[in-house]
Amino acid sequence: MPIYLFKDEDNNDVEHFFDTSNAPSIGEQVMVDGVLCTRRASFLIDSAGIERKTHKYPYVSRSLCRNIEGCNTTEDGKPIITSQNHEREVAARHDMVKD
Repeated sequence: MPIYLFKDEDNNDVEHFFDTSNAPSIGEQVMVDGVLCTRRASFLIDSAGIERKTHKYPYVSRSLCRNIEGCNTTEDGKPIITSQNHEREVAARHDMVKD
């Protein structure tokens, strides 16, 4: 079940699980844990995923630190990711996870 984003009456973010077949529409109000909340649009953007889908491997990462250990780099220090395995290795080496 996916997590959906809501705003409560005090404009705080509230996340809640809904089955996709029962998810409220954007702008619809529902009770979440006894609080009236309005569903908001939410989009997670994985910049590395966008690069991967657009340019395939290898790609120059815009989200990793410059001159990061374990990567060849461009002249200005941007890391070059050569494969999915390389991407996983760099992430594991530096205790990173995808958003």
